[in-house]
Amino acid sequence: MELRTLKYFLSLYSEKSFTAAAEANFISQPAISIQLKNLQREMGITLYETSGRKVSFTDAGMIVLQYARRFAGLEKQLLEHVRDMQELKKGKLSLGTIDAASIYILPGVFRAFRNSYPAIEMNLEIASTYPLFRELDRGELDLVVGSLPLEVSGDYRIFRIFSEPLVFISPRQHPLSGRGTLEPAELAGHPFILFQKGSVTRRIIENALREQGVEPEVSMAIDSQEAIKHLVSSGLGLSVLPMKTVESEIGSGQLNILDVCGVDLRRDIGLIVPVSRYLPMTARAFLGAMKSELGIDLPAKYCMRGE
Repeated sequence: MELRTLKYFLSLYSEKSFTAAAEANFISQPAISIQLKNLQREMGITLYETSGRKVSFTDAGMIVLQYARRFAGLEKQLLEHVRDMQELKKGKLSLGTIDAASIYILPGVFRAFRNSYPAIEMNLEIASTYPLFRELDRGELDLVVGSLPLEVSGDYRIFRIFSEPLVFISPRQHPLSGRGTLEPAELAGHPFILFQKGSVTRRIIENALREQGVEPEVSMAIDSQEAIKHLVSSGLGLSVLPMKTVESEIGSGQLNILDVCGVDLRRDIGLIVPVSRYLPMTARAFLGAMKSELGIDLPAKYCMRGE
């Protein structure tokens, strides 16, 4: 059974004749007659009867008409839904991002995207980079904004969107606070509060310290910058965080920056785009907003509207 044949059946009911039904569907009268005879054969029951030019419908035919109307309505809804998505009147975007990016990199992008596409539902997941990338790889997220460096296969492209310094921080009352420039070795033996083991940022920190012969003593691990700041200010340990996230606490005196000689820490934040699978229009629209708001050099094929 084909949807097209059910549409012919609806036309026969509304037009009251095979000739008019054929003209309404731009096919020949013999062709529509054959299609409807085949429909009756498939159903195994008489759906309509003819007497001269008059067409009457049986009880079975009236039941089939009800379902034919439903199918025609579903087809119309499907076409409208797809058309709406093409015009970005509906749809969903699933974005994964580290919390730092969601706080001070992406808000302007979110605002621009929302202004342009108010009906698009945005699902935002905030976590560390590797868990987000695994979700992206499983197809559960459309895009990810995470910490770099990150090794990925040719199925993905990475675009750097931000670079920031990382700073050593201590509570206001700490033996190392106010000591001027410190040697890396002076950090040994002091507890650190860092991101979870395996996170990109923690790897950057640990690698930099190990190059200076220091193995950081990690007493707590948590993937929330806000929590780390509060724990450090409470006197529970040292940490390393992006400068932008601790500016207000440094200004208010809640935290101090430690100047560690020979350790220059930075991290990059990048956009991870899957390129070996279909990129939804909602994702391409969001990339267009990122390109416009952040000045990222994204290829036009990844963007739409506003690129």
